Amino acid sequence: MGFPFSKGTTYRYRDNYLEGRSGEPEPYNHWFSRRNGVLRRAHDGVDVYARRGARVLAPLAGTVIDPKTRWKPWRPDRYGTVVVIVSEEPTSVGYTVILSHLDRAVVKVGGRVRRGQYVGTNGTTGNAQGGTPHIHLELRAPFVLRWRELRTWRLVDAFNPYPSLRRADPNRD
Repeated sequence: MGFPFSKGTTYRYRDNYLEGRSGEPEPYNHWFSRRNGVLRRAHDGVDVYARRGARVLAPLAGTVIDPKTRWKPWRPDRYGTVVVIVSEEPTSVGYTVILSHLDRAVVKVGGRVRRGQYVGTNGTTGNAQGGTPHIHLELRAPFVLRWRELRTWRLVDAFNPYPSLRRADPNRD
């Protein structure tokens, strides 16, 4: 996997996968907690902060898809403007990366992208509106994982992208 910003871009990120978030989870979200009988969702990705308008790069080579065809119900109010890429790389065929909160996407559904290709601009759409510009990056498997959350076994496809981001970080020591 490649990094979503180029070496010349100033950015920051940390491992905030599975931290609690406001709002109830959709079937494809991890669970964080149950409070007063209401489920709270977990953060299914990692946030990478950079200046508004910074060029966002494709971390994988593949095909751009419409997220509504894969996840139901899709929540554009949470994700905002997105680019969703299904990998065609030999070591990650079928894995999907979601880049959300973009101010603008410059690739179209059905188009093919190369790793490192410019796909959009960093922003604050969806539930990031009014916050610090960043992309929310999710990595989803082409299979489901059996995962225990709140004493319940569930089937989920999201897993932590942080280790892959660290390995791909062009500014890593």
